[in-house]
Amino acid sequence: MAPRIPNSSQLNNSRPVYCLDLTFGGVEYHLATEPVDVVRDGRVIHYAEALSDVDYIEETTREGMEEGNSVPLAVFLDGVNIADQVARGHRLEAVAGHLFFVFVDRSSGRAGQTYAERFALLTGRLSQPVYADPERDPGFLSFTLDDNPGDDVSLLLDPSAAITDATYSAAPGLSDGKVYPVIIGTPGVYRKADGTSSGTSGSPAYPLAESGSNHTKLLIAGHEVVASTVTVFDDTGTSSQVFNVAHETDGLGRLVAVVDISSPGGISAKSTEYWCVWNGGGGIRSPFSGSALSGLGDVCAWALLRTSLRVDVEKWIAEAGILNRVQVATYISEASLSPWSFVTRLLDSLLVEVRAGPLGLYPLGRVLDTAMAEGLALITEGPEFEPIGPIVGQTQLGEVVNEVAIKFAPRAKTGDYKRRIILTPDADTSDPEQFSDEYAIISANRWSTDPEAPIIQSEALELEHIYDDTSAALIARERVRTQGLGYSERPYLAAARFGYLMPGDQVRLDSESLGRVFLATVLSKEWTGYAWALSLALDDDPVRISSLKASG
Repeated sequence: MAPRIPNSSQLNNSRPVYCLDLTFGGVEYHLATEPVDVVRDGRVIHYAEALSDVDYIEETTREGMEEGNSVPLAVFLDGVNIADQVARGHRLEAVAGHLFFVFVDRSSGRAGQTYAERFALLTGRLSQPVYADPERDPGFLSFTLDDNPGDDVSLLLDPSAAITDATYSAAPGLSDGKVYPVIIGTPGVYRKADGTSSGTSGSPAYPLAESGSNHTKLLIAGHEVVASTVTVFDDTGTSSQVFNVAHETDGLGRLVAVVDISSPGGISAKSTEYWCVWNGGGGIRSPFSGSALSGLGDVCAWALLRTSLRVDVEKWIAEAGILNRVQVATYISEASLSPWSFVTRLLDSLLVEVRAGPLGLYPLGRVLDTAMAEGLALITEGPEFEPIGPIVGQTQLGEVVNEVAIKFAPRAKTGDYKRRIILTPDADTSDPEQFSDEYAIISANRWSTDPEAPIIQSEALELEHIYDDTSAALIARERVRTQGLGYSERPYLAAARFGYLMPGDQVRLDSESLGRVFLATVLSKEWTGYAWALSLALDDDPVRISSLKASG
């Protein structure tokens, strides 16, 4: 699809016309709120005036998960008896629809965009269809176009990827039924508070063969890995040994990673369990590069390639630059885990918004400080972008968070954590795991009514998929930046040419009425018939506010 932002000539003296593609009974219908011709693949497609006014409000939040969207619609299929079509076996619940809009020149009535340049809004199936109304034409149909993806019925792991008689018939009994672990990043590898490298149990390893009563080979991953060596701990938790990684195929032809422990020097060959530290390289290789998979955005895209849900993978890849600042290290061995459940688990601590778009689920990466905002579009208040209401503060004191305590670097063997960090307005300088930043300090003072008594409000997190202290600190900083300072909302009325703005988009807003420039996020958008009604979240960056000022 072409870029979402059109040029100004496409939008001046224009209005949006909503269009719907609908296939029912083997026939493709092209319907619109008013007649319009749209060029598609070199052909002119006529959209007949047979679509009801679209009461469509696009909305988002500053954080959280959205798994679907819907809009009520009504259409008239000229010359069609819908009840007869249903009686012939054409199920309305199986019909898919695609809703979009184009801008039409007010003078000529011509569409300013081709089909490839359309503004896609919603792709989904019909739900709760209503037809055969005795007081209406047989071709009248009302319904809700619903793009809720539903439950993810797919599995992240292959059910056959386990130690069984079919894969390793000679494996010791203690390994029977063990699911092949999928290794992401370098689980078990972390830095102590003093900066020195260390390791802990990051993922399990399972005996595959034995000689007498001694184990001779361990499975460490159910796939090819990047690592050349791993460190293996036995059940004492203190004895360890470095082994070279090898690859082989199991009884079903699956490539797996193993280590030969037939000549143990530091661990017991009779241990009841084994654990790996991935300090000799990473796990599964990224499909997007030649290195080990570890960046959060890449990990999410990799998982969602396996989902039954509709996913806009291209947007996940496009947002990887922001999401990949967080490095993931973990293993997966839950046979019933769905890709979507895994992704929501990873994103929960980052306050990343996930929306259901016309091409499927996609992430909304947020610019949180103005040092990153210079590349955003600058919009100036005026007759074409006018505030139509007051600023309303949206943050209550009980929602403020300016201290975040994070446990990370889990010890897989026991479930406890080897590291912690605390971002706080009042850091104890004798504790190397405590630190402060300007946003936390400003927040503590901003919400206080007594200059001598700053308000500190905390939250605690446990990050099972993080071993990297830089990633943990980034998560802490972004939570304080998002939840510590508060935000306000203000309604605006914008000319038709601002139709490219979509919920979730961020801009720099130069507000003459407020005397400053804000980092603004579009929260909702609705066409009033002559202009766009927008609600904007206005964020204040007191640390770098000067970087938001419009350049001369």
